[in-house]
This record gives sequence, structure tokens and C-alpha cells, in this order.
Amino acid sequence: MFVSFASASKRLFTVSAVALLMLLLAACGSNAGNKVDGASSAQSTRAASTEAAAAQPAATEEQAAVRIYKDVMGREVELPSNPQRIVAHYYASEMVALGFPMVGTNFLNAKAVLGEEKLQGIADVSGEGVSTNLEKVLALEPDLIIVPNFLDAVEFEELSKIAPTVVMDYSGDIFSRLRTLSEIVGKPEQAEDWIKKYEAKSEEKRELLKPVVAAGGTASAFVVHIDGKLYIYGQQRLGPTMYDALGFKAPEKVAELFKDSKDLWKEISLEALPDLAGDHIFLILQDDNEDAVKGTEEIMNGPVWKNIPAVKNGHAYVVGKRWSFNDPLTLDWLLDEMTYELLAKQ
Repeated sequence: MFVSFASASKRLFTVSAVALLMLLLAACGSNAGNKVDGASSAQSTRAASTEAAAAQPAATEEQAAVRIYKDVMGREVELPSNPQRIVAHYYASEMVALGFPMVGTNFLNAKAVLGEEKLQGIADVSGEGVSTNLEKVLALEPDLIIVPNFLDAVEFEELSKIAPTVVMDYSGDIFSRLRTLSEIVGKPEQAEDWIKKYEAKSEEKRELLKPVVAAGGTASAFVVHIDGKLYIYGQQRLGPTMYDALGFKAPEKVAELFKDSKDLWKEISLEALPDLAGDHIFLILQDDNEDAVKGTEEIMNGPVWKNIPAVKNGHAYVVGKRWSFNDPLTLDWLLDEMTYELLAKQ
């Protein structure tokens, strides 16, 4: 039905006048009846306003907590303020060491460090080769994904469609990785707490081994890899334990070999082994690979190995595969294991 503008205005005026009259009557009745009620009502109104004002900054703080982080690939990632469902591909040990909530990782290397028990409730997101399985990651509904920089760039972008994805430098030292992870998650104090405890434990072990280090101050570590070739480890593998924590020095020729190099290891010839051997040498046995086992046995049964002074003095240690791992839980574990091995042969 058509209603004219004038008619509508007249009705609106009438309704407004009635409403105003009722408000005036109610106000008069309230003032005449009880002035205390009016004051109480005003206080309630002010309290409600105060609560509303207090609630407003909380939302602002939450918005401010969202951070922009530039990862190792130069990608700017908007990070959640308090991630609770993190997929950490290849960083399981770091996540457990720092106590961060992890819902998925790759079991390829995590099992060897954490075992089945510590992986309970965590999903395996391993894909083909070193990649993730995108469908498995998607099913976990993560709020943050952390991956190493050796994956393909295409995979970074695919993962970013699922959740904010940060790429980390996998070749960095353990302490740098811990600090970077803590910064990404928004809890930098966690890394510093772990490092502080580790350094205290290192000092304790160094005191125990002072007589051993004084009697023979150099050490080096080797491995026969799955390709059957002989390699020497640099600073990243066993180096943090041998040199930084326990106080050994690298033999002069080992220091020269890795000068200005970030290589985790370098291939060497069997003939070069005596020149690179320290007063104490560690030979890692990759006992789950036939070629590695065969190559290690050939070296140990040959004349080059048997004539090395460290071998003759009983200061050569054949150790298990985990000694070659490069993660914080293994780093902490090695303080106990290496100290035990060294003291056992004194």
C-alpha cells in the first residue's frame, strides 16, 4: 500500500511525542520515589562503560601481537600470536627440547632421536623423499608450519596455502636453530633457558675430563658413509661436544681443512687419515647400512688404522650412528655418552 511522505512524517511525530511523554513521567516518578536508585543506576552505567573500555584494548593487543617475520628465503610471513598446532618438518628434536606444541613432523629422522614414546600423538607428515605430504599436513589443520630450506620453493608456496609457513636454514648451528624457532613461536626465553642448562652441564663434564684433555688435547671424528667413502666431520657434527663443551682442540690440519668452511664434513682418502687423527678419535659406525659397515671394517682391519697413535694408545672409539646426528637432544645426550667413553678407557 502506498503511504505518502507527509503521512509517514505525521505518524513518526506522534510516536516520538508519546515516547518522550512516557520518558518524562518515568523520570519524574524515579526522582520522586528514590534518588539513591538513580545514583546506583548511574554508577552501573559508568561501570559498564569502564568494562567496555577495558575490553577494547585487549582486542587491540591481540591485533598488535600478530608479527611479520622475514624467513631465510626473504619471504615475509604473518605469524600467529600464540600457535598451538605446529607442523615442524625436520625440527622435531628442537620442538621437544623447547616444549612447543607440535602436531606433525617427519618420522624419517625423528624416530631415531625421539623414539616411539615421545612421538605419541604426533602425526607423520613425511612425503616422497624429503618433502612433506600436503594432504597429511592439511588434515592436521595447523596454525603454523616450519620447514627446512632444502625443500623445493614450490612446496613452500603450497604449504603457505594451508597455514603461515616459515622456512629455516637447516645448516645453521644448533643454538641458532633453537633461537630462531623460539623467535618464530614468540617465546625467545625458551631457547635461552635450554642453552643456559646445556652450558651448565657442559661445564660440569669439562671439569670431569680435565685430566683427560690435559694428557691429550686434540680430537677428531670420522665416518664411513653409505657410499662406502671415508669422511671427516667439521665443527657441526661432534665438534660442539669435542671442542666447545669438553675442551679438546682440533688437530692443526683439521682446522686448516675447515678454515672458512661451513661444510658439515669432507671426504678424505685413507692415506690422509693419520695426519687428521687427533690424540682421541671417534669413528662412527653406520650399522644399518651394509656398504658403510663393510667400509668401516676394512679400515679398522687395515694397517693405516692400526698404526695411528690414538689407536695404539687405546684412544680410538667406535661409536653408534646417533653420534652423527645434529640436533639439540642428541647434543645434550652426547655430553653424557662422550664423557663416559673417554673416562672408560683411562
